[in-house]
Amino acid sequence: MPKFIIKIEEKDTDFINNDDICCYIADEKSAKKVLALAKASDKLVLGANIDFCNAEDLDGVMIRHEVDEKFAKFIKPIQKQFKNKFMGIYCNPSRHEAMIASEAEPDFVAFDVNEKNAAEALEVMSWYAELFLIQSAVTYFEKIDKKLLDFADFVILNASDYKILVDKIKRLD
Repeated sequence: MPKFIIKIEEKDTDFINNDDICCYIADEKSAKKVLALAKASDKLVLGANIDFCNAEDLDGVMIRHEVDEKFAKFIKPIQKQFKNKFMGIYCNPSRHEAMIASEAEPDFVAFDVNEKNAAEALEVMSWYAELFLIQSAVTYFEKIDKKLLDFADFVILNASDYKILVDKIKRLD
């Protein structure tokens, strides 16, 4: 079973110290009480954007930006700014974007997966798992295929979906 990265959106604190959660993602809309508990935990807390990461002095940042030929130029100053922090980079599930994102040497690449691109994501994540040492994450959607989870090191989702997915995985195992 992969580890989980929880997007702090709700006021639910039941999940804070679960062993299968390794990280949290927070932004300006995150519940302040939950964010404080997450920061006090032994888990990483990443900012959903650079400004929030800096304002809250978080452990790292998630980068969501178009991953194309101009990405290297975009990411260089961010890499310098966050050289001692963790970084995750979102990309679409394509080999091309995965390679470009990986060239930035993030701590993990987060594949933005949904129902429309799930079949392509399965092929790309299988390929990625075989070739790259950089860890991968997959964004959760309601009808996610368990096969996608097999290729991901992490699943990014909110607290409500976390509870549903963990129950679903336990039933399938």
